[in-house]
Amino acid sequence: MILQGYPDYTKSGFDINSPCPEWKWPNMIIHNKTKSAYYPLHTGPLTVKFTIKGEEYFATKQKSYRVTPDSYLIFNNGQKYSARIQTEEESETISVFFRPKFAEETLLSLITSEDMILENETLPLDQPVNFIEMLYPQNSRLLQFVHKFHLASRVGYDDDEWLEEELFMFLKKLLEVHRKTGDDIKKIPAVKSSTRVEVFRRLNNAREFLDDNFSGNIKIEDAAKAACMSNFHFLRLFKKVFGETPYQYITKRRVDKAFSLILRTGMPITEVCFEVGFSSPSSFSWLFKQKYGMSPETMRGSYNSFAMKLASIKK
Repeated sequence: MILQGYPDYTKSGFDINSPCPEWKWPNMIIHNKTKSAYYPLHTGPLTVKFTIKGEEYFATKQKSYRVTPDSYLIFNNGQKYSARIQTEEESETISVFFRPKFAEETLLSLITSEDMILENETLPLDQPVNFIEMLYPQNSRLLQFVHKFHLASRVGYDDDEWLEEELFMFLKKLLEVHRKTGDDIKKIPAVKSSTRVEVFRRLNNAREFLDDNFSGNIKIEDAAKAACMSNFHFLRLFKKVFGETPYQYITKRRVDKAFSLILRTGMPITEVCFEVGFSSPSSFSWLFKQKYGMSPETMRGSYNSFAMKLASIKK
């Protein structure tokens, strides 16, 4: 099932916790394209939230989230949350909903041995699938499915069998991607598993803080406060878990943002440098060249040349 926009929760008899009378929560895609929308606090199934353009806001009783094209958000089955879009320019979002037990069935198919399949034996469905509920950096392996869902919505291709297969493959990929999260958590030097998960949550809170403020004058102590840690412990654990220091992470985010501005806008290079948070044009140019193999000016010139050639071919 693919829907265009949130269901009308004000409709008489509508149940916000079971929007589909027959299936309650079926496998479903909601493609939203709007400047303003709201869906009240409700209990949902396992859900993954993506933003193609703009931003969408979500709130649980514990925390608020802002999903942008650079991130995605996971809510586990049974989580209560509200959703809101309120932007000056149009936002476009994709929400992926999995019917109850679909994730468990998918995981079961991945861990059941070939011998058991041939003997028509299965493991019991008693292993719940739970992810850490947080904002994750965008992943290209997941985005390829999001683009498929987006295209299907645009052309009106709403085939339940096709969607079932695609969601199975999407969830399989999601489980593979999130093995990395489990590996990151294991890097945290704590005895209890619950302690490691809590430390990881705090570190990710700090990473979200860096994502929201990387173009400003960020102080490490502010990020450490977001993680509720001392500066020393924050620096040590951030590097251990994410494989780079907070400063290296900030620098990478600034260079990536500069790349986007250089290709998508006509903003002068020096202005781009200051816009993303660098104070020295020469340092910015050196860092940009280190990552992309050419200077910002050469990158823009090459892109503009390609665009002109492409335009002439179309003519």
